[in-house]
Amino acid sequence: MEKNIVRNRLTKNITSLSLDKDELRRFLNILQERANAICEIECKKIESFSDVNLEKAKENLKTCAPLNITITGKQSEELFGTIDEVFNSVSFPERIKSLYVNSNLSYKTLFNYYTENSFEIIIDFSKPKVFDFTFQPNEKTPNDSVFRVEGSDNTLVNGVFHEIDSYVNGKPAIFSKIHNGSIYSLLIWFLGIPFGFWACLKLSFFANTFIENDIFLRNAFFVYVFFVSLFVLRILFHYFRWVYPMIEYRSKKERSIIHQAALFSIIIGLIGKFIYDVFSHIF
Repeated sequence: MEKNIVRNRLTKNITSLSLDKDELRRFLNILQERANAICEIECKKIESFSDVNLEKAKENLKTCAPLNITITGKQSEELFGTIDEVFNSVSFPERIKSLYVNSNLSYKTLFNYYTENSFEIIIDFSKPKVFDFTFQPNEKTPNDSVFRVEGSDNTLVNGVFHEIDSYVNGKPAIFSKIHNGSIYSLLIWFLGIPFGFWACLKLSFFANTFIENDIFLRNAFFVYVFFVSLFVLRILFHYFRWVYPMIEYRSKKERSIIHQAALFSIIIGLIGKFIYDVFSHIF
């Protein structure tokens, strides 16, 4: 009678991560060490089987130990192979869209074999589009980054899970909290609405000069300006999320520093002018 195996599965979404090529490879090297440990457990397990060629079976298992990873570039180009093959390839993309790792992949593909312990990692480096208005800014930025560890060896499962989690937590992205769902609502109440009134104040001279005799058009103009200012704030919010993604791959060809400087200048300029006008109007 086949023995029932109790499996433990741990899953966690990745909500903040920033890596360059060297850090990504270091992370994968750590995963390779854990994949080697999983292979050793499988080799010890088959020693109790009397109906197999033990040395040949162990040799087959060890050929599956090297991780095969899939890296997708921004232009949807794909690289598949071992860590060294992919990272040493002249076709390695400058801008990475996603990374996929599954420790069970080679066993399943080559021998239709499933290890008792395994891990799977998906890292989604995609950025939200600035002018995608179908996506509501008060929703959390969608991202498919996740890692799972499962198996019958609770010590190994917990150890691998916490090691991955510790590495991810040690490489957080800047301003990843801006991707939470409630941030935009807070910005509207404490920044967007005052910004709208300030925009109306700045254009009040134009309204009072050119449409002072038509109360309806003047009021409609102020309402229009108010909502346009909120629309501008929404674009800046989307732009901020694009400049500071929750899952970031730092590349030399990425112009994120230029965009960050531009965004910083825009925000500081608007806030500085807003504060100056408020205090000058009050005092």
